[in-house]
Amino acid sequence: MFKFLFILINILIFAGCSLKPEIAYNNSVIPSKFKNAVDKNSKIEYIQPNWEDFVKNDKLKKLIKLALENNRDLKIAILNIESTRTTYRIEKSKYFPSIEAKANNTNLRDITSNNTEISRTYSSKFGASYELDLFGKIKNLNDFALQSYLATKYATTATKISLISEVINSWNTLCANSEQLQILEKNIENLTLSYELTQKKFDMGITLIDDVLSAKTSLKEAEVSLLNQKTIIEKNKNTLELLISTTIPKNLIPSGFEENEKSLMLIQPGISSKVLLSRPDIIQAEYSLKAKNANIGIARAAFFPSISLTADYGLASSSLSSLFNENSRTVWSFIPSINLPIFKAGENMANLDYAKAQQKIALAQYEKTIQSAFKDVSDALAERANITKQLNAQKDLVNTAKKSYDISLNSYKHGLGTYLNVLILQKKIFDSQRALIDTKLNELINRVNLYTSLGGNEKID
Repeated sequence: MFKFLFILINILIFAGCSLKPEIAYNNSVIPSKFKNAVDKNSKIEYIQPNWEDFVKNDKLKKLIKLALENNRDLKIAILNIESTRTTYRIEKSKYFPSIEAKANNTNLRDITSNNTEISRTYSSKFGASYELDLFGKIKNLNDFALQSYLATKYATTATKISLISEVINSWNTLCANSEQLQILEKNIENLTLSYELTQKKFDMGITLIDDVLSAKTSLKEAEVSLLNQKTIIEKNKNTLELLISTTIPKNLIPSGFEENEKSLMLIQPGISSKVLLSRPDIIQAEYSLKAKNANIGIARAAFFPSISLTADYGLASSSLSSLFNENSRTVWSFIPSINLPIFKAGENMANLDYAKAQQKIALAQYEKTIQSAFKDVSDALAERANITKQLNAQKDLVNTAKKSYDISLNSYKHGLGTYLNVLILQKKIFDSQRALIDTKLNELINRVNLYTSLGGNEKID
């Protein structure tokens, strides 16, 4: 009797407790400001655009829409949301009593007597069962399911942003390689003219066979590079088609950089690093941490008794025809039960230790996600700080190389200088042009990196 009273008093004391600990966040895992951010006195405000505002090119917008409609990775992520949402609904249903209707037919023959008749009993009942959530087990199970669902939802948002970024970068890479192809074709035209000129000069006895062979070698090398570039472009298309999960419509294939150099908004980040808290991968990590924290409450609740209430109410009769008339009898039962854990060979303690370890892992992962996000933004800003100067310097280099080549070619045509010098300067102009295309591509990729590292502005319904 005293033991029962002791248990009852403890139940009343702890009733409503969730047993879930508070999460000890470390607020100093990242600096408060970004490196190379916009000056605080600048009038430029940080804008976090969605992808439709970020992307300015209509062809690229259509490709992104195709990817969002068809991409298999995104579809799997969305289906994972549906799966975890269903799990949450299952756990939420445990807040309410379980009610069911029962119908029984019992046939009995008593072998201890000489009675050979079989007795029959028919019954119809409504039953209800309910577990009292005295120590927050059901609440924490529900919280775990909710936090897991929200984590999955933001993981899908991160997948969406990643997909958009991959489509943009693949498109830009295809643009760059198409532009490189045009430069190669132009270079082959120039090398062909140089080869023909050298051949004529050799036929006239003005130059040596060495110049002819050098010109032909350069031409053949360029033709091989052209074939390799065509292969690269086809691979680019294959990558883009995998992302959009369909064939690229011909009217959406880019011809070069000319139509795409200003296809993306330039995002200007603000001073405060708090903007990172809107990144979906950070929000996902936080919800995962909260889910692991709820698990500790579930594991702690296993040390305490659980109380279930079960009740039945209905009618019983010896014949089916009289089950629902005045000849039937009212039957009912009320069965409260208590389950008190006494000895489980350390199972409950092991489960609790495991839950605590998982929570610590999730906390470390959450902090690492924030630090990684800060690094992503810092890297993008560091590159942005010099990318414009690099572009201008590379353009100047192309113009200088062109002037040097024109002078050298003119001199060679008039019998001055060597053909080797012409080839060297021609290669320099070709290399500088390709480097300019690469720098333009890096500038566009940097814009995409700023869009993704600052968290995008996308939603999943």
